[in-house]
Order: sequence, then C-alpha cells, then structure tokens
Amino acid sequence: MQISTWTGKPFRAQVRVVVVFFAVLAVLNGLYQVEKRLSGQYFDIPYSSLVTSSVAYLGAWLMPFPVTVNGDIALGAGGNTVVVRGGCNGIEAIFLMVAGILAVPATSNRRLLATAIYLPILYILNLFRVLMLVYVVVVDPALFDTFHHQVGQGVMVIAVMALWVHYVRRLEGN
Repeated sequence: MQISTWTGKPFRAQVRVVVVFFAVLAVLNGLYQVEKRLSGQYFDIPYSSLVTSSVAYLGAWLMPFPVTVNGDIALGAGGNTVVVRGGCNGIEAIFLMVAGILAVPATSNRRLLATAIYLPILYILNLFRVLMLVYVVVVDPALFDTFHHQVGQGVMVIAVMALWVHYVRRLEGN
C-alpha cells in the first residue's frame, strides 16, 4: 500500500522533492557565501550594484523625492541610505525559486521556461521591495526594521511560494 497525500504522488516522490530542494538550496547558498567571503567581486557586488542601479532608476520615476546611487551599494534619499548587499539584494528568493524548480521532476525545457518566467518576476518584485524600504527610511525611519524584516521578507517568501505552486500546478496540468 502506497501512502499518498493531496498531490496524488507517492510519499517517496514527495520526500525526494524535499531532499533535492534542500540540497540545491544548500549548494547555492554555500557557493554564494564562499564567494561573498572571498571578495564578492564576481557575483555579490555586481548583482547588488545592478539591484541598486535599477532601484534608483525606478525611484526616479515613482518617488516623491530624489533617489540616488552613492557608490555601488547605497541608495540615498533625503539624507538616509538603504544598503543593498548580501541578503538585501533578493538573491535568497531567487535561490528558493531555483531550488523549487529543480526539485520537482520536469523536463529541461519546462525548467528553463519556468526560470525565464519566474526569476524576472522575483527580481522586479524585489526592486519594489527595496524601493519601499527607501520610502520608509525617508518617511518614518523608526518603521524600517519592521518593513525590512517582516513585511518585505514576508512578501518575498509568499511570492516564491505562490510562484512555485503555480509552477507545480502547471506541471500537473491543473
């Protein structure tokens, strides 16, 4: 007798998805942490700079005050700064999505298509998350920690989960 749950997949297949997810996530995070500690010059700093520049560009269109890039990692607005580096650049959400995509059995084409669709969505969502933090730090700096740790990160985790569920449902044909 096979044990099944809501997906109709055998329990062993579900365990495999969980194990692969955590293995891929561990490898991605491990490589990222090593790269950051060595110098960060090949991935962390360039990616953080891209996010910072993109937020400054978006902020020029949407914010009621100037948003500028100060160096390669700080956004200045009204004399306040939001540093975009390490975990603040949204890379963890991308790692979660990649791990989720690779964990579920699918063809390479479906995985590539999912990556091409979902990663830009997460990137853009993260730009708005950082822009929100710039707004909060200017308007009410006392709320920054709440918006950074609870609201912003919560939205990103929920977005990853929703996109992953969408991906799995499309794979199953629902």
